[in-house]
Amino acid sequence: MRSTAWNTPITIDDPETGLHRTIKTARQARKVLQQNWPGNHGSRFHDAEQACEEVIHGDAVPRKARHALIAAAIEAHLHLS
Repeated sequence: MRSTAWNTPITIDDPETGLHRTIKTARQARKVLQQNWPGNHGSRFHDAEQACEEVIHGDAVPRKARHALIAAAIEAHLHLS
């Protein structure tokens, strides 16, 4: 099985809930998108879901999911570090 990990983790802070999540792989990103994402889903959210699936199935490199997750977090007004 191919790795879904990326080189630099992303920490997402939700200002509404105060929760901090560090994400290191496309699998973790997919789980956060599915279970812990704010209610309003824009186009970047759907792009991130698709990118995670592509990486998990070996059809894309991990950085694609990382970049898509960053874009989705910005769209959702989440803080990144």
